[in-house]
Amino acid sequence: MPKIAFQRLLSALVAAVLLFAAPSLKAQNKYDVLARVLQPYGALFYSKAATKALQADVILREGPPTAAQIRDQPLRVFLQMPDKLRIETLDPQRRVVFCRNGQKVWIYPREYLPGIMVAGRRPAGDIRIPDFRLPLKDQQILWIPALFQILRFEPGSDTAGAPTWILDFQVAPEFAQALKCDPWTATAQVRQSDYGVRRLRVQSTNWTGSFDVLACRFEKSLPPQTWEPDPELAKEATPVPPQFFDSALEKIAAIAIPR
Repeated sequence: MPKIAFQRLLSALVAAVLLFAAPSLKAQNKYDVLARVLQPYGALFYSKAATKALQADVILREGPPTAAQIRDQPLRVFLQMPDKLRIETLDPQRRVVFCRNGQKVWIYPREYLPGIMVAGRRPAGDIRIPDFRLPLKDQQILWIPALFQILRFEPGSDTAGAPTWILDFQVAPEFAQALKCDPWTATAQVRQSDYGVRRLRVQSTNWTGSFDVLACRFEKSLPPQTWEPDPELAKEATPVPPQFFDSALEKIAAIAIPR
């Protein structure tokens, strides 16, 4: 095994232990920090983890043209594994909601439906929306830090002056080739106090997206009413056929969710 690959694997082994087995330890190096950052997100996909949901308030700063209407305004994202997602704007004057509850999808307001139907392609026969998942087995999720190559790691501060770390990272070339994925680079600003992501920017040859994270919390589950239209939205909440899930998500949210 090449020396560099062995060193990264050794660092990732320590990080993997931190990922699920040692939550009270402080990060000591850049791969420890990355493991701490990834831990709650990786746990969502880990079958034996108790935490299966998150709620996050974010502001989309960069995205594709389809996201123009929701750029630079607060969004609330609810995700519950394996098949529930809700994304909505928080401005009551510009309310937009996209929700998936298993195989049921609805949007608000209904005026978005024609654009979704035009953008989507109706496949032959019935279609089921796949669960949100990573292309990894349980035991492989523990090794997520080993998949990445850290390009930059340095201290910084956020707009309030609180200490942060700045990380540039990408899927290690050998893994990117094996997984046959397009190359991309991410830049994350991470709070030193709790390893929470403050800002994330992802850039590839096809698109660039960035968002600020205002708040994020992880839960065992979310209330069942999360996935139903609020009373004031019920009249205009419109079902979307499952085959148009992808085009609806792209048009309403333009936020990448692991599939």
